[in-house]
Amino acid sequence: MTAADRMAGFLDRQLRQRVDFDALADVADQGDSSLPCSPGRRQVLADAADELVRRGLARLPVGQGGWDYSAHPPLPRWVNRPPLPRTARARPGPRAWVPQLSGLAAVQLTPGDHALLDPVNVLLRDRPDAEVVPVAERSFELYGDEKFLHGIERHRLVTRGVLDLTAHLRARPAPAPLAMFELGPAPWMLIVENSAAFTSLREVLGGWPDRDQVGWLGYGAGDQLIASLPTAVDAFRERNHPVDQLLLYADLDLDGLECARQADERGRRAGLPALLPALGLFRALLTRDARSVPAPPPRLREAVSWLPPDMASEVFDLLAQGRVLRQEALPLPVLRARLDSAVPLLPQL
Repeated sequence: MTAADRMAGFLDRQLRQRVDFDALADVADQGDSSLPCSPGRRQVLADAADELVRRGLARLPVGQGGWDYSAHPPLPRWVNRPPLPRTARARPGPRAWVPQLSGLAAVQLTPGDHALLDPVNVLLRDRPDAEVVPVAERSFELYGDEKFLHGIERHRLVTRGVLDLTAHLRARPAPAPLAMFELGPAPWMLIVENSAAFTSLREVLGGWPDRDQVGWLGYGAGDQLIASLPTAVDAFRERNHPVDQLLLYADLDLDGLECARQADERGRRAGLPALLPALGLFRALLTRDARSVPAPPPRLREAVSWLPPDMASEVFDLLAQGRVLRQEALPLPVLRARLDSAVPLLPQL
């Protein structure tokens, strides 16, 4: 069975028209144990998405905002299932909602909404104080499919405040933990977006002569950082090694900067310090050769606002010209040469 076959089977079980591509990628990974670590994974996923389109099972996003350009080939952030042909069908009759869901009486609900809500209604009727568990566990319990509630926080009933993840579904997000390495006792953490830059900085900082100057090193893994950053709170507590400075070194492109802004907001809500740009590393990156990308994307002004004003202006001009700076442009020998062990480390970052 191919990746496209597995994705097609998953799509067939979905009730919502828009399906996150991450969920489809997870299905492909689960069916092929070698795929998650394969250097050709993105190409396999891109080919599978094209195959879904050829079969008439999915429509890909229109416009750059619906695509992930963090690596090649680009991947869709979601797919839309083609609309089903209209057929005459009876509208579901009124439900006797539990008090917690009484607000649904004023909402026009689709059959798909009822398929989502009916098991929740039973849960709140029979076990209103059920222990709050990870979303995937509740999804499997209520629907027999651990992926059914994937992306539920973006469902219109949730965004309208009618359905609540904790109060109604008795569930909580369980993102993959942030990969963190305690290289020394200093109260700071540097998060690096890309694996190559992370590996290089781990080698440099791991060999730093004065261990007291070194703190945590985290691997952000692109967009996964937004969901995984709050998990750092538990790691800091478990190791009794809190931080008062949180730095991020990412690609200087639209995706990297928007990810930084969103991760900063998510981290602050979890009680972490502000996520600040690793200015020393960014200044070094800005001296390197940029690469050209397709036409400059929108939302540049908002994206660069995460940077200090002088750097934001320089990066805005760079991106507006259709150019970006990837972390790989600042390789290990250059990093090693720029980070001087005779000088305090943190100001250099």
